[in-house]
Amino acid sequence: MEFFDEGTANGESKSEFVYRVLRDNILNGTYAPGAALYIRELSSQLGVSRTPVKEAISRLAFEDYVELLPNRCAIVSRISATEVIELLELRESLERSAAYYAALRHTEADIMEMQQIHDYHRTIPAEQKEAVAECDQRFHMAIAKATYNRQMYQTIEKVFTKLVRVSVAISQARLPDSLVQHTNILNAIREGNAEAARRYMSEHDQDILTSVKLFQYQNIHLFRS
Repeated sequence: MEFFDEGTANGESKSEFVYRVLRDNILNGTYAPGAALYIRELSSQLGVSRTPVKEAISRLAFEDYVELLPNRCAIVSRISATEVIELLELRESLERSAAYYAALRHTEADIMEMQQIHDYHRTIPAEQKEAVAECDQRFHMAIAKATYNRQMYQTIEKVFTKLVRVSVAISQARLPDSLVQHTNILNAIREGNAEAARRYMSEHDQDILTSVKLFQYQNIHLFRS
């Protein structure tokens, strides 16, 4: 676990440092759903006082990563299975429209950005799950940006934020399929084929939904109804 060092903080506050470390450990499974996080222990482990730990945990609770308990402890939240499915269905509905409009409205700069992200995505080792998931999200948000529809972009961004724990969990297994599907989507957008872009995106998101349902079935202990 990282230890806070004033000399290498790069402007990061102690609260931000603790938040980042705890969130990363929740996302990568070091702290599994149900794990207890004690303020005193974390303060000692991370080399900070209890105040930034409390601030970070309060932020994580607001974002539904942890549940607060009265004895200076927090429990890593189990993931809402119902909410995940609802969000994935919403994502598919939004993103097929985003792909359609991106095909009609994109600029050459948009295509260049998507291609650069896609090329970088190919270079990330599959076991680096957080990096894979982050790059995957960047690709999708580049498509959303190319719609030039601010409301659509912001809504898709919120959906991705809420799905991040599941996205990281399935990213390694999905990487080969996602890269092929992203290639199809990108090519359709590049060619201005709006109907094909919409179809490929819909198929991609439906495939993700299937993968998540399988993950839920295999890891029922990580989820709540």
